[in-house]
Amino acid sequence: MENKKKKRYGIVAALLLLVLAAGVGTYAWLTATQTLNNVFTVGRINIPEKKPDPGQPDKPGTDDNTDKAYLFETKWKDSSKIVPGSSTDKNPNVGIAKGSDDAYVFIYVKNAMVKDGTAAENTPYFALNSNWKPVDGQVTSSADGQYLSGLFMYAKGATDDKPVALPAKSATDDVYTGELFSKVVFPGTLEGSMVATNPTMKVSAYIFGADQTDGNTSAADNAVTQAKTWANTIKNQ
Repeated sequence: MENKKKKRYGIVAALLLLVLAAGVGTYAWLTATQTLNNVFTVGRINIPEKKPDPGQPDKPGTDDNTDKAYLFETKWKDSSKIVPGSSTDKNPNVGIAKGSDDAYVFIYVKNAMVKDGTAAENTPYFALNSNWKPVDGQVTSSADGQYLSGLFMYAKGATDDKPVALPAKSATDDVYTGELFSKVVFPGTLEGSMVATNPTMKVSAYIFGADQTDGNTSAADNAVTQAKTWANTIKNQ
């Protein structure tokens, strides 16, 4: 029973990005709101004091974390205009406080910006930054390898397909994963008729203490298993 409880310890923080699309034409307006819900913790996974530095996203900046968030987007501008063939800044980044337990971090991106059946080449996409890797079998990409949605893991410096723990326990400052991606690109072929009635891109983070194992698998493997289970619930929300 104790092992089962330990398997499910973690933190979930969600950031919802809402795109309000024009009914006709070839452009839409992108707006965003942030919510922090379904947040729970066991142990020492604490909220960082500062927001990440926009110029050095793996380091703390000067702005206080007044929103008490784990998940940040420091370059987002409200009411950014989306034009096919262009891009907009969007830079999900996860942080935890110094002195917290070391933790594995996952981000799930649910891209519901276009109607079902829209070809991948017409779907908004993003390029993964170097600190992150896709979780095998859990992502969707276009024919040319651009990512559309799915589950990704923090894996800075990894040479295999396992996540890397974000080192917080011995840190002297808050620690951050760095940006999952830095912008969303809108294909030039995207048309207003392809945009979903309520187009959204929802980015959610899962933080899992690095010392948690079920006794039969490594902490890293256990974290991936739990993250996949969590992501399956996000897909249906």
